[in-house]
Amino acid sequence: MKITMLTSVYGEHAIGGAERSTAQMVESLRARGHLVEVMSLSAPRGGSADRTSGADVSLVPIPLMQIYDPYGLDGSKPVQHHPLKRASWHALDIYNPWMTARVKQALIRSRPDVLFTHAIQGFSVGVWAAAKQLGIKLVHMVHDHALICPGTAMTRGAVACELPCTSCQVFSTLREKVAARPDAVVGPSQLILDRHRRFGWFRDVSTQMVIENALPAGWPEAPKDKDGPEALPSRPMVFGFLGRMDESKGADTLLQAASRFGPEVCRVKMAGGGNQEVMLRHFSGKPQMVEFCGVVNAAPFLAQLDVLVTVSRAHETFCNVVMEAGCLGVPSIVSDRGALPERVLQGRSGWIVPAGNADALAVAMSHCMRHPDEVRAKGQVALEARNTYSLQTQTDKLEGLLMQVVAGKP
Repeated sequence: MKITMLTSVYGEHAIGGAERSTAQMVESLRARGHLVEVMSLSAPRGGSADRTSGADVSLVPIPLMQIYDPYGLDGSKPVQHHPLKRASWHALDIYNPWMTARVKQALIRSRPDVLFTHAIQGFSVGVWAAAKQLGIKLVHMVHDHALICPGTAMTRGAVACELPCTSCQVFSTLREKVAARPDAVVGPSQLILDRHRRFGWFRDVSTQMVIENALPAGWPEAPKDKDGPEALPSRPMVFGFLGRMDESKGADTLLQAASRFGPEVCRVKMAGGGNQEVMLRHFSGKPQMVEFCGVVNAAPFLAQLDVLVTVSRAHETFCNVVMEAGCLGVPSIVSDRGALPERVLQGRSGWIVPAGNADALAVAMSHCMRHPDEVRAKGQVALEARNTYSLQTQTDKLEGLLMQVVAGKP
């Protein structure tokens, strides 16, 4: 197959889990002999000629034509714009005719069998119409809530939105009205597909599939010499947090819950970006209980933990870190938000607590400390699910779906 993958940012500008997942899909499909090109945004004054990276991936840069560049595509640091200017940007991003025309010309030149879109911010849903007008099959992967919420996460600060707010509803309804219908829709979790249908998207798309994110290439096996929970109570149980340290991700909830315990039974390791001074305002325990590790490599950090704590208030659409910890034999305590319960197999490979509830989290942490055998057992269940997240498994699913769509089969 000849496949065009379209995503807002790629390569040096890609920093999130969705972007890393897209890059993995590109490489895995190429490894199976498919011709894959990547269409992504470039600086507004940049060129538009194809170029090739060292990995022989054909990159098709599409110069951004918008009110401003929110990605720093020219190397400058993105700035915060006035709310009215941001609203104008998002209004144009409902259906951007200039970006649609540019993508259409690029598709005419490449003539792929299928256009596989990911993040389309900056491009707009107009690119779907361009593919349909050219008779090119269309598959879209929903990594987040960007079609529904311009902020992509459906949160306001630390508060998760159960329904789209008025402004988001306007953007979402207008965008859905002018959007062409994809031939298939993919999501990394059942939750994100269900939420899009709930809010009016893709109800007439019969082919919808969950294809989970894959483990990073070279992800290590579970360490065989790890001093596991069975060593308790001779040492404190180690709980960990990996991600952006703010309230929307539940870092404050973990620190509030940990304050109930002493350093002889509980230690907390926190890694990732964020303001640790702000987070420490939520902690009233003994200072030696908490270690801030900064930005780290995920695998060695996760391997040090007995239990990962990811009690996000946001509607997480997948959550790579819970998958990655589980594939090292480390179970997780997660919140009941978004796709997090899916990542712990609805409780079989971890524990689920209400989001933002430090008391419930403290109870779950205490349970873990009193039952290290259960921690070990749930970690083993998580480890046994590792094949679900292998790159081969996910590529099999994706390749099969794309071939089915190209062949015109429902």
